[in-house]
Amino acid sequence: MLNLDINDLSGEYEVIVEALILSLKSSVTPESEQALKMIDALRQNIQIMLRLSSDVDNKNKPDIEDDEVTKIGDYALNLLAEISISCASRGMQDQMLELHRLSLPIVLWLKKHNGKALKLDIIVNAIASYANTIKDNKQLEVLCDVIENVIDVTDETIKKDVESTNPMRPWRILNLNWGIVATRTHNPQIMQHVFDQLIKNIPDDSQQFFNEGMQQMDVVGYPDAVREVMQKYAGGFGVHGVRH
Repeated sequence: MLNLDINDLSGEYEVIVEALILSLKSSVTPESEQALKMIDALRQNIQIMLRLSSDVDNKNKPDIEDDEVTKIGDYALNLLAEISISCASRGMQDQMLELHRLSLPIVLWLKKHNGKALKLDIIVNAIASYANTIKDNKQLEVLCDVIENVIDVTDETIKKDVESTNPMRPWRILNLNWGIVATRTHNPQIMQHVFDQLIKNIPDDSQQFFNEGMQQMDVVGYPDAVREVMQKYAGGFGVHGVRH
């Protein structure tokens, strides 16, 4: 799922919602009918996304503005979020998680077509679910790249971080997870790159992250090269030895 792209999205989506559709059809209520309409709306939206990607891949310049791309992607993410709530209300936790994870190929689609992510909640949930399950260092490096793509497509209004006093804001959690995943790769180059971004993206939270990271070095027993990078940042020095 981590390497899923937009061309795989339609098939994966149908597999995930199959059980939900059966459950919704077994109880005819206004809520279930609304959920079925949302499932169909996302199905149609995915086809629009696929057509746009196909046009670009075939060198046909689509007549669409960046703002329209953003709207299409935002609609898809909102529908995913709503449908995943239907899963949760019916005890389908696995399907809910898998729907969250489908947000990541949508992020890649937005990046490819110059769109922006206007909300991060479902995307942050997807990344956290991967971060909690992946152990392999190389897969963690792939996850770091995925998070960087999310950072890249995040709308500027979110990047301004005006809610900096809210510790549960998705922008903060996204960046902190990026730092945690980078540390777990045990790759000093990746750590330095990500840590420099944390200082820019969440300046009020980054120092605490580095300080707590140093405490974890002893608890977990990280390699010396990893410890050296964390120590440098915990001491207030970035990759170029400049105190922040």
